[in-house]
Amino acid sequence: MIPTPRLWVTIAVLSLPAMAAGFIPGLWNILLFLDIALVLLAAADWMLARRYPLEARRELPARLSVGVSNKLFLHVINRAPRPLRIRVKDDVPEEFEVEPAIVDLTLSKESRAKVVYRATPQKRGRFAFGDLNLRIKGPFGLVWQERTIPAKDQVAVYPDMRGASRLLLSGAAMDLVNLGLRQLRRDGRGSEFARLRDYTQGDSVRDVDWKATARRNKPVTRVMESERSQSVLICVDAGRSMAAKVDGLTKLDHAVNAALFLAFVAIRNGDRVGLAVFADGVKAFLQPDAGRKQYRKIVDTLFSAKPELTYVDYLALFKELSVRVRRRSLLCVFTDLLDEEQASSMVFPVRRLARRHVPLCLTVKDTALEELLRTPPPGPEEAFQHAVACELLADREQMKARVAQDGVHVIDVHPEELSLAAVNRYLEIKARGTL
Repeated sequence: MIPTPRLWVTIAVLSLPAMAAGFIPGLWNILLFLDIALVLLAAADWMLARRYPLEARRELPARLSVGVSNKLFLHVINRAPRPLRIRVKDDVPEEFEVEPAIVDLTLSKESRAKVVYRATPQKRGRFAFGDLNLRIKGPFGLVWQERTIPAKDQVAVYPDMRGASRLLLSGAAMDLVNLGLRQLRRDGRGSEFARLRDYTQGDSVRDVDWKATARRNKPVTRVMESERSQSVLICVDAGRSMAAKVDGLTKLDHAVNAALFLAFVAIRNGDRVGLAVFADGVKAFLQPDAGRKQYRKIVDTLFSAKPELTYVDYLALFKELSVRVRRRSLLCVFTDLLDEEQASSMVFPVRRLARRHVPLCLTVKDTALEELLRTPPPGPEEAFQHAVACELLADREQMKARVAQDGVHVIDVHPEELSLAAVNRYLEIKARGTL
């Protein structure tokens, strides 16, 4: 039994005459009678609320996305012959941020309602939802009656795959510009012949097929496309530096989301995609392959990837790749360059790999350090933090310059730009015929 504001106000009103009860004969008896009546009325209010038939259940999607405001649904059915005021609180996992935390609704008699609330998971994995906790206000409005409805359930939180969904809905990749992507295959670029079409203004003279032009007696353009069935190997760093949080998610989660989008686009483009998850060694490896089954394997492997508080051994990774990946490939390494000592161990091995493969290093900018430098330090302690942040960012820029040599591509962008930057650079490398 939980008192409502109405009950507290009533108790406060009844307490006022108690101060004068010593001076007015018989007032104590009246106050005692009113107090007993109020207690009985509150008890009756609670008993009546307890008898109201009420049903509630939770509706979960098949999977949730990490770092995304996912829609969840509550179905509440009022079978009582009168309107009810109800509050519902879902027992969500600790790793979820919920908005609103408490759902407040009023149901008319013998009616039902479907309520939407949002949950934002901060981690990937499998999580358990608990029961639904309800409070029903009594007919006199004096107390809330609490009840618990069993609703235990399991849910899987996957990486954010909305980019792949948007690509599927873009009309077979015909509207990629609106998604921030370049075309998967560019007319007039690439090394493989695609088709012939009528010449249009703006076509290069080098693309004109003169034999076909002579046969048709009108200008004809030869359309080229990027080569298919090339190899793309995505390497995801799961070391200690990737456990740092940026914009609410770990750097590893940002890398996983971008890696999945890149894998989806590459597989859809007809290329063979592989995966390596590494830290102090190679934790998981998938040989490059094509098709939906391969994408499903990549999703399942990245779903279980967790940051490990260990030193990252780039040499072990690149030794493994030199043995397992013999075919020339685009090596997309999602990692972090903030730890200078750790990142410097990557410079020499990745340059050696550049002789056979096309390495692409992708990192996430530390927005917290950038934000710190935007605000002037108000005191000595903040000035010291400013100096440290400046030094860290300067070292990071030097490390990027060291890595970006001898054919090694480097991308360093904000978290929300990582997915599109990775895919656009992949498309650019394909269009140039570097692979």
